[in-house]
Amino acid sequence: MSKIYFYPDINYQDIKHIEKAHSVLNDKLLINQAVNVIYEKIINLIDKTDSILFVCGPGNNGLDALITANKLASYNYKVEVFITDKLKTAIDINDYKRCNIVESLRDISSYKFIIDGIFGYGLNRTLSQHYINIITSINESSAYIISIDVPSGLNCETGTPMPVSIKSHHLISLLNIKRGLFTNHGRDMWSQISHHNLIDYDSQTKNFLITANEKLFINHSLINPRIISREELHSQHKKSNGISCIVAGQQPYHGALILAAKGSIDTGAKYIHVYTETEYSYSLPLLIPEIIANSFSIKAFSDAIRSYKNILIGPGTTTISEEYVCVALENIDYVDSIIIDAGALKYIDKSKSYSDKLIITPHPGEAAELLNMDVSDIQYDRYTAVQNLYDIYKCIVVLKGSGTIIYDGKSFYTCMDGNYKMASAGTGDILSGIILSETSFNNYNIEACIKSVTYHSYSSDILLSESVNNNFRPSMIPEKYSELITNEK
Repeated sequence: MSKIYFYPDINYQDIKHIEKAHSVLNDKLLINQAVNVIYEKIINLIDKTDSILFVCGPGNNGLDALITANKLASYNYKVEVFITDKLKTAIDINDYKRCNIVESLRDISSYKFIIDGIFGYGLNRTLSQHYINIITSINESSAYIISIDVPSGLNCETGTPMPVSIKSHHLISLLNIKRGLFTNHGRDMWSQISHHNLIDYDSQTKNFLITANEKLFINHSLINPRIISREELHSQHKKSNGISCIVAGQQPYHGALILAAKGSIDTGAKYIHVYTETEYSYSLPLLIPEIIANSFSIKAFSDAIRSYKNILIGPGTTTISEEYVCVALENIDYVDSIIIDAGALKYIDKSKSYSDKLIITPHPGEAAELLNMDVSDIQYDRYTAVQNLYDIYKCIVVLKGSGTIIYDGKSFYTCMDGNYKMASAGTGDILSGIILSETSFNNYNIEACIKSVTYHSYSSDILLSESVNNNFRPSMIPEKYSELITNEK
């Protein structure tokens, strides 16, 4: 059994509605709750002798920071405050006279802690040079940086710096978990994170942030754990889950073939046919004896295709996959899933609409090629890129990268697991093989993708944490994946 934790992915407008609904009942409730949470977190990190600078922006985030600073000062903490701009909130600054207000950041190197309260979740514009300079100065300081709600400068919807962002050592997330913290550049902008709901609220969102890490935001009141399990019976035989097929490994990409096959067979696939280069068809069974390997033959593939339940085309291919993609998609009604990856993606007919039987797994570079865009444009707003891919193909889209995004036309699922070591050749080949394996067990392809992506990333996190040299190879992921889904209770 495999447990995955679903957190509501609430957008900017819905957050505003939640805040408005509660402010009608008590206009100070959210502010007081936020200040109490921030205060408690800060006093657990600092000593009274530490020098602390609060950098307060003009909005509600700045107000939370200012009130917290005043509260700390009232308990004799060494607090100073720098206000970046005129406060938009109607308050009397004299009410916070316990704080020592500084006029510049000239002495920023003298502080042990800097509290970032410049911008919150509403930032969606390019910053002025004034704020770029402030954020740059904070990042260049030697202080321990604590950000309130969002690292200032980060677009919390897309994970894009606008164009710079605070890089915080500790992020205090409030009210809801923002998707931008876990995709694109978002994960690079904080080292540790804690989350606090502040209030109870209902969420009707269809979008979710997903993780296999039970310790991540364990106290979140809207957490929804789900088990995506496999049913394996003693009465089964090797073809009970059908025959899976992999088309991969055009010269010189033997490694991609091996990794895709390993990703599938090592995570439970029971019966796999492979089509590859003739020389690879001889060597592959020597490495993985459980695989039935054949030389590339479009005729043999065409003759056998309706005997296959799930098909993976693309890892380590360039030109040869075109005919295989065409034949597979012509027979999509007779199979349960077709996963298309890597060099095969460009051969999907864009004039046709498909279904959730088709799963595409591009990395940002491949997505850019499919959409005729620059990679930077894909990364600037990964969700729009995914939506655009779905609009073309009408299939399940898995956009790989930091904070992998899954979309089926109904819901976005953003994976919160994963780490920088996954940016290695072969990691995507392993994922495609795992998806092939999971689709053979699952009746719903979207669930197979959610489980595959989440545990693929979580396995990588565990491998990195267990590593003595801060490194691991993609080929190590399938064994850890199987261990985790087997031991998960």
